[in-house]
Amino acid sequence: MQNATRKDAEVEFFKIVFKTMANDKEQRILQATRKRILKRIVVFVVILAVLGGLVVWLVFYFKNREQSLPGIFYPSVGAEHIPLGSTPPKPYNSNPPSSGGHFGSSANWGVYDYEVNDQIFIHNMEHGGVWIAYKPDVPAKVIDQLKEIVQEYGGSKLVMAPRPANDTDIAVTAWSRVLKFNLSGEELSDAEAKQIKGFYKSYKNHGPEFVPDTMPGIDPKSVK
Repeated sequence: MQNATRKDAEVEFFKIVFKTMANDKEQRILQATRKRILKRIVVFVVILAVLGGLVVWLVFYFKNREQSLPGIFYPSVGAEHIPLGSTPPKPYNSNPPSSGGHFGSSANWGVYDYEVNDQIFIHNMEHGGVWIAYKPDVPAKVIDQLKEIVQEYGGSKLVMAPRPANDTDIAVTAWSRVLKFNLSGEELSDAEAKQIKGFYKSYKNHGPEFVPDTMPGIDPKSVK
């Protein structure tokens, strides 16, 4: 009888031991699972914080970069090809136009001593060109200085011509960007020349289409 009781006690004891061990194992598994979940949450939160910081930095970077670039930004109003002299689908939003409906052919790169239709030069800007326009009554010295700037860069992606419709003495235009100013004297100051050169370097080849300099255009006088 005593042996049976002892055996029962031993069985009960081992049951308790095994149950305790099982509970301990479950607790260890549960704790390990909790640790893994917590670790993943921490990693996820850190990644979100880093990405959030990166987004904020990029916003500030591009905002400051945009503010530091020369000229004024004008949103594109299209790039449709239209007959020369016709009304564009959307009104131009800058003077000179910096985007919008334009003639189907661009002009040859270089300097022109006569007014060229805006819609031809808009196509040049679509190809990544920069357009230097000046009022016809600016001093001859200024015109010579502008020509020297064009020559300095080998005429690469540059067109220049007088433009009576300018509302400032000088307007330098690229796709969606315009730099305008009135002359401070009878000639182009060093600061003004530097502005033009900086604008050209910033926006050359920034049009919607990339076209090599070597691709010929048209003689503007060949179309009306």
